[in-house]
Amino acid sequence: MDSLAAARARLPLLSLCALVRVARHPIEVIVSVFVVATVAYFFLVDAITHSSLFSNLSDVASLSLTSMHAHASSLPMFARGKDGQWHALQDLPPSDALSSDASVDMVDWFIVVDVANGTDAERALRHQYLLPEVARAAAARVADWCVWPSAQIESNGTVGEAHVCYDPHSYDALAMPRLLSGTHGLSLYQALQSLPSAVDATLQTQWRNKLALQVLAPPHPWSLVPHTESLSLRWLLSFVTSAVRRIAIVIRSADAIDVTVLLGAYLLMHGSFVHLYLSMRAFPHGLWLGTCVLLSSSFAFLFALVTANAVGLTVDPVVLSEALPFLVITVGFEKPYLLTRAFFRRAELAARPQNVDVPRGSPEADFVRTLTQRVQAEQALGLLGAQTTPTCDVAGDAACDAGPGLVRAYLIELAILLAGVVSNIHGLREFCGLAMLILLYDAVLLFTFFTAILCVALEVQRLRAPPRSRTPPPDTLDTGVTEAPAEPQRRGVRARPQHERRSLYQRIIGPVDHPLSRLKLLLLLTLVSLHLGNMLTTLSLPTTLARHHQGRASTLYDQAVTVSNLFTATVDHPAVASFLDAYTAQHPSTARVFAFSRPGVLVLWDRTQPSTHPLAALVQRAAAARRSHLSAFESVMRLWTSVASDPVIGKWLSVALVISLFLNTFLLKGIALRHPAVIEGNAVRVTAQAAARLVGAHLGDEWRKESAARAPTSMPPPPSSGPPPPEVPPSAPPRPYNEVLAHFQAHGAASLNNEEVILLVQKGHIAPYALEKTLQDLERAVVVRRAVVSRASERPVLEHSRLPYKDFDYASVLGACCENVVGYLPLPLGIAGPLLIDGHLTPIPMATTEGTLVASTSRGCKALNACGGVTTVLTQDAMTRGPVVEFPSLTSAARAKRWIDSSTGAAAIKKAFDSTSRFARLASLHTVLAGRTLFIRFATSTGDAMGMNMISKGVEAALGMMKEKHFPEMELLSLSGNYCTDKKPAAINWIEGRGKSVVAEAILRGDTVRTVLKCTVDDLVRLNTKKNLVGSAMAGSVGGFNAHAANILTAMYLATGQDPAQNVESSNCMTLMEAVNGGQDLLVSVSMPSVEVGTVGGGTGLPPQRAMLELLGVQGPHKETPGAHAQRLARIIAAAVMAGELSLMGALSAGHLIKAHMQHNRSAPATPGTASPAPRDPQFMPTMTPLVATPIADASPLARARSPAPAPAPPHDPPTPIAPPR
Repeated sequence: MDSLAAARARLPLLSLCALVRVARHPIEVIVSVFVVATVAYFFLVDAITHSSLFSNLSDVASLSLTSMHAHASSLPMFARGKDGQWHALQDLPPSDALSSDASVDMVDWFIVVDVANGTDAERALRHQYLLPEVARAAAARVADWCVWPSAQIESNGTVGEAHVCYDPHSYDALAMPRLLSGTHGLSLYQALQSLPSAVDATLQTQWRNKLALQVLAPPHPWSLVPHTESLSLRWLLSFVTSAVRRIAIVIRSADAIDVTVLLGAYLLMHGSFVHLYLSMRAFPHGLWLGTCVLLSSSFAFLFALVTANAVGLTVDPVVLSEALPFLVITVGFEKPYLLTRAFFRRAELAARPQNVDVPRGSPEADFVRTLTQRVQAEQALGLLGAQTTPTCDVAGDAACDAGPGLVRAYLIELAILLAGVVSNIHGLREFCGLAMLILLYDAVLLFTFFTAILCVALEVQRLRAPPRSRTPPPDTLDTGVTEAPAEPQRRGVRARPQHERRSLYQRIIGPVDHPLSRLKLLLLLTLVSLHLGNMLTTLSLPTTLARHHQGRASTLYDQAVTVSNLFTATVDHPAVASFLDAYTAQHPSTARVFAFSRPGVLVLWDRTQPSTHPLAALVQRAAAARRSHLSAFESVMRLWTSVASDPVIGKWLSVALVISLFLNTFLLKGIALRHPAVIEGNAVRVTAQAAARLVGAHLGDEWRKESAARAPTSMPPPPSSGPPPPEVPPSAPPRPYNEVLAHFQAHGAASLNNEEVILLVQKGHIAPYALEKTLQDLERAVVVRRAVVSRASERPVLEHSRLPYKDFDYASVLGACCENVVGYLPLPLGIAGPLLIDGHLTPIPMATTEGTLVASTSRGCKALNACGGVTTVLTQDAMTRGPVVEFPSLTSAARAKRWIDSSTGAAAIKKAFDSTSRFARLASLHTVLAGRTLFIRFATSTGDAMGMNMISKGVEAALGMMKEKHFPEMELLSLSGNYCTDKKPAAINWIEGRGKSVVAEAILRGDTVRTVLKCTVDDLVRLNTKKNLVGSAMAGSVGGFNAHAANILTAMYLATGQDPAQNVESSNCMTLMEAVNGGQDLLVSVSMPSVEVGTVGGGTGLPPQRAMLELLGVQGPHKETPGAHAQRLARIIAAAVMAGELSLMGALSAGHLIKAHMQHNRSAPATPGTASPAPRDPQFMPTMTPLVATPIADASPLARARSPAPAPAPPHDPPTPIAPPR
């Protein structure tokens, strides 16, 4: 009850009151939500049919984003031929075919046309003054975009002013819709205000009164029907059919990664549906509750769509079709499940018999209780016993249990989505905004609509299955009212142990500990991170539009543009020709291809008099149709009439009405049956209360006099069924050794405190390495081992040192990574980049204590990304193991070498080797003979594992087969004969390769080298030759022809769980640089023949390292291609090494190395008290090595004989006498 009171205190008072009101009036709440949802549905359908919900975007769907598919575009496109003239792309001669690097740019344009009535002179004035002013006023909204020369056009009696809008650096698909959406009356008003004085004032007044400006924007691809078409079942079927057809087009035209992400999202969405119904089966009416959860989420989605339409949030149907599974996963169904679980758990606790004695109250209350129990026990009436807890109280208690955690979960998800909203990325911003609205409505409906449904379900459950009769405790049946009541016992759910640690997620979320919550938060973070890193285009609006192009129904715009050829872009069109000539003048050698979108049309028409012009007639008819539309309320009522009169929908409404009447009748019957006057148990209680009143009227004074004497001063604790074993605190002093040993032999070490376990370890009864197995508590074993090691060493500082040991997953270490564990070392982890590697932006995780290393690598990534990233090639994938065997004679050894080198022997060895593993496949054998000792180098592909254990197992099987079947005289000296070579520098690894052999290459532009690396191409080439090539050769280096490849490689090894010792051979690297393209650009490559990595096994199973592998997308084995993840990791490491090499070489060339290290790599002095003081023994005193070492005297005769005789002292300089000791 204390925890419940605390939860009530944390829950806001208004929320608790609202829940109580909902629980007390569930039917009213459910009906109200249905009414609101119905109205919202009508508004949404009205918005869909009138295309007001969906954004009015430019139709760029037919434009391909690469010139290779430009001929398939339905938009007019223009390119320059070899003759220097512009041609339509489809008319371009085959000899002038586009090159693969030709870029396609999108060009928007709009036309202001005049179709108003008037004389020829008046039209001429409008054409001369008014049309240019309207066009300038419209273009002024995007002054930096529509800066190209305008063109006056005339055709078939229609005059106009055309403006081209184009930005050579970027294209915004929403710019033209924004321009057209704000141009209705403001542009005409500004144009009329800025007319020159040459126009007559009377004429200007006449134009203000009769002229109007109608904007005709290219319709959105999802405008399915004309605005005047009403809702019908046929329209709904047409809408669904069109949606399915366009989704099929999306799948055929989308990228593979987008299809994969969407397919996985849809599978997860349907899996969440199945999981919802399977989870709800544990509760009463599980099927109906699961359906109500889906209904509540659908209502939240419906309300969010209506709100998005009201606030102007862009919702594109194509993006919505792709975002739907992510929306379902975002909202999820774990919160209704957790609330349902808490609700029915509270209901079960309320209905469960409480076998406790009530504390003594008034004498009348004691008499009522005793008399009621006697009547029920003797007459065996099978009564209900105590009244059930009201539903509103159950709902309030459940909300107090699960509410704080649910609210925190909602807030965390809203915070993640808010990051996507503020990212300002098209598609992601709209998705996150809509998801936030859905989450808000889902939270409101969860604590209102769904809570009301739970209350109704509980009431129905109580009516259909009444609670069990309560059996009184046997001791109270024979006890009189004068006996003192016993101490009430606490019963219920077992409390959480105080020492139980919770994860960070559990501490943040609280009671919302559900697998779907973890998965949902991970998916949300992944989705937002991928879009923020531009690694995914699933919801990106431009790419989504570029995948969707489908025919649409004829609209006013479609009818208007067919009136004249002014609205068709051709190479001879004045606006097109003017723009192409202006662009050619600025860029004479351009190779761009321009695609002209469908133009926006601004029609200047007469609203006072009918016109015979076809375009004016279309605009006037549309305006008249808009004025004749009914009001919103009349439209909704007419829509409801049409829906109700539909034969299919009308039948469903009738069925719903029958179900509602049946449910209400059932509830009313249950309420009547549960009236206190007709419940048999309450009849007994009423009788007992009447008898108590009668008796209490005569005996009240006597009871009151004896109450003080009868009440005990203190309540004795209730007797327990069995004494529990005494729990000794971990810090308590140990018991005597003999007693501890006897207890350990009888009961084990789990019940001993830490000091007693330490005593047994010191006495040799428990091995230090077996503490985990003995104690069955991994963290406690670490604590004990720290104390044992500390007390046994000369410097006992480990036990209380600053080495951390708490809150670590030791289960992932036990038997996999380390033994005799005493803690863990936190290592700083930084992320460099991201770096574009083979077309994929990849972050570079680096665990290091060297300052400036991550920053330097990030600078190299910046330089590489600016020039297209890094291209990598994997030339070999073969881990090696070189056992050593010995033969009794040289001839036997030579015979074995020839057999292994033959095709027969190699095939036999390969068969024995490959039989030991599903992944290990022997690739090659290399033998070398030293006397009668034979070294054999096995090279093997090992899948996604680094493979040392895998290859050792295969080598052992192959050598066993050789000894058993072919060379019984052979003796295996060691599975590793240092011919591998592992963890040691060796030329064979540099020449033959070991693990993954990777070569990476990139070309950097000269300006990027100067601006980012602060040096020139010639300086880098010269320094690389002198330092990395000549300098390393002078030092006799093997594989060390680089600047600091080991730095980046080791940091990534530590971050991803690789074997740090293998950096010896893995850091073999040759960095080459040369000037290309006439010395202007830099070609850089790194060759790493022996990168030894894996993504399974060893340290890759630790949670932090596994998280970094997940960040790189290479965690665990590859599902389809064994070894692909490990190979990808090797490519990433090689590319990161290139980035580090470039940055360091640039710093050395520019002379910035020492300056950067002094600025960023100077550690602060240690804080006093953070380190243990060093002992002051002489052996520990600091010493200094002299620059010129003094000779060391040797007293041996041989040394004196070999040493030359000392030179005689000059005569004038006699030796200084030494006084004899006293």
